[in-house]
Amino acid sequence: MRVAKILITFAVFAGVASCDVSTTGLFGTTGGGPGLRIVNAYNAPVDVVIDGNVALSALGAGEINTTAMAAGNHTLKLRPTAGGTSISQSVTAAVGTLSTIAATLDAGGALSAAVLDDTNSVVPSGATKLRVLHLAPNAGTLQVYRTQPDYQTPVSWQFPFDYEADPTDLSAPFYQSTVGSWEVRVWQSPADASGWDTATTRITVPLVSGEKATIVILDKTGGGVRVQKI
Repeated sequence: MRVAKILITFAVFAGVASCDVSTTGLFGTTGGGPGLRIVNAYNAPVDVVIDGNVALSALGAGEINTTAMAAGNHTLKLRPTAGGTSISQSVTAAVGTLSTIAATLDAGGALSAAVLDDTNSVVPSGATKLRVLHLAPNAGTLQVYRTQPDYQTPVSWQFPFDYEADPTDLSAPFYQSTVGSWEVRVWQSPADASGWDTATTRITVPLVSGEKATIVILDKTGGGVRVQKI
């Protein structure tokens, strides 16, 4: 699986979720035209500027929102709301597409950007795929377990599971299973990792044949983490 930093068609489906799962501001209003989705995986609010115009102001840490764009080539700028060095990213918009870009924290503590759209993870007929991204810079190492349609015993997603400053690399693979529901549960390591049944941060994701989804783990206001399907 190779993740390319270009725009693709990204269909969004609503997952069935419980406990510490937020969907506020996920879809926005794009009217069927091109759309841009921003995941703020930085540790402070950011402004989203498209071609010099502010599209989203003070998008909070751990929040997701969308904005419409005209078809064509655009320059996206992410800048810390409180001041600091901004970063620019080229975006190509087409009717019916939704591009997803994360504002992230690089190894040096600066604002960075990562395109989350996947262009090469083909899902065979009769199969489903899921990936989980750790995009919570304040959470530290997490314990993340899953069950999948063809295997109901909880399995660790990966270990250690640390913040992914560049979630577009191969450390964030899709896993494949059959049609049905995936479940992902998260603990902040090690204090609250007391068992599968006690996890309060969890999400259930039903997928149909040929469908794939991405789960993002984000910082939650007031502390802890939350999970959301994108």
